[in-house]
Amino acid sequence: MSKILSVITTVYNCEKYVTESLRSILDQTFRDFELILINDGSTDHTGAICKKFADRDSRIRYFHHHDNKKIPTRRNEAIRLAQGDLIAIHDGDDISLPDRLADQTGFLRNHLDYFCVGGHATKINAEGTPFGEMNYPPALHDEIVEMLVRRNINPMIDPTTMFRRSGFIELGSYTLDKDIYTVPDLDLWTKAILSGRKFANLQYPVIQYRMNPKGMTGLHKQEMIRAHMQVWQKFMIKYMEQQRSSNGK
Repeated sequence: MSKILSVITTVYNCEKYVTESLRSILDQTFRDFELILINDGSTDHTGAICKKFADRDSRIRYFHHHDNKKIPTRRNEAIRLAQGDLIAIHDGDDISLPDRLADQTGFLRNHLDYFCVGGHATKINAEGTPFGEMNYPPALHDEIVEMLVRRNINPMIDPTTMFRRSGFIELGSYTLDKDIYTVPDLDLWTKAILSGRKFANLQYPVIQYRMNPKGMTGLHKQEMIRAHMQVWQKFMIKYMEQQRSSNGK
């Protein structure tokens, strides 16, 4: 039976955080969802923890892998398996605030012309202590595009996002290009913007974003910067071509 919403969580060696992270999804005020939970070859106790959760809650569809294929591959796998019309991204070391799914599902159901909605985030350290706000993502689509074009800043915080599965499939899913595998979200947003799809951000925190030194950003920062620039430069060439075409030049 299809669901309104599928929450996508891929995990790798996050035994310290995954219990609190999964509880934050399962305790949401919005209840009509499935959680596609994929263990990407963890070598610690992450898999055992996830299986215990799956055994206790029928909303969880758990898939265990012994090999590590990275986030883009596993997210694509999860979204292919998903039954929901909407897809929410939730990372295994972050905490979704209680009304996140209700608010974002409500937005997309009331704004059928929008592809994706994100939000702000509260930064927490490895121990879970808040220490700042990620309140830069703009509310409106035109401001979101301008932030990317004029300031070269990713205007969507990846683990705050919820988007339409149909649009994701039409855009070709997450890239598997190894040169940019650390920024699959930015590549997806640029393709969506060029295709004319609309974005928005809720102007308050919807998650607690863990600044994890062993996470993707902590371990691959320089690689992510290089990949970001590669995606942005490719986007800008196509974006400027669109602008010249629309201006009749």
